[in-house]
Amino acid sequence: MHWIYAHLIGDFILQNDWMQRKGESSLHCSVHVATYLVPFAFTGLTWWQVALIGVQHWLQDRFNGAALWQRLWRQTPADKWPQGRLWVDQIIHVLWMAAVASL
Repeated sequence: MHWIYAHLIGDFILQNDWMQRKGESSLHCSVHVATYLVPFAFTGLTWWQVALIGVQHWLQDRFNGAALWQRLWRQTPADKWPQGRLWVDQIIHVLWMAAVASL
């Protein structure tokens, strides 16, 4: 489960304010995901597992998958649950990584 540490480092510690605008620009998102994937080099995952994690991460972050999920399921809106989008985003990422790591 070293991938969970890689995820936390890449998605929080290595992300800066410029990368946080990943939903606005494919360039911002691509730089974020490239930086995000660096810690995965130390996880023991294969290159194709890391690639699958990277592709999913890019798609979810670029197109705001957590917001889409929240609207689809009519979850509590951001004005009533400010941290909701972050939680949904992280849970989707972690579930995907767990599935990929189990392959």
